Amino acid sequence: VSNKLDGGPGKPVSAGGAGYSCIAELRMIETIVSGEPKTPFLRFGDTVRIEMKDKAGHSIFGAIEQKVEKYER
Repeated sequence: VSNKLDGGPGKPVSAGGAGYSCIAELRMIETIVSGEPKTPFLRFGDTVRIEMKDKAGHSIFGAIEQKVEKYER
């Protein structure tokens, strides 16, 4: 699990975890903990922002932010 800080199971950021890099990973942990996933997959209109910061809170490589939109030809 990508956010194991103390050797225990992954946790949401709100519970002291470091976050997840994948929605499927989060859904898997939710299923293990509660028997079913709580987090929905991305839908049209959702925005995804990925950013990594150093210990001082500075962005290391800049943020990647994308909106989920339907592809139309």
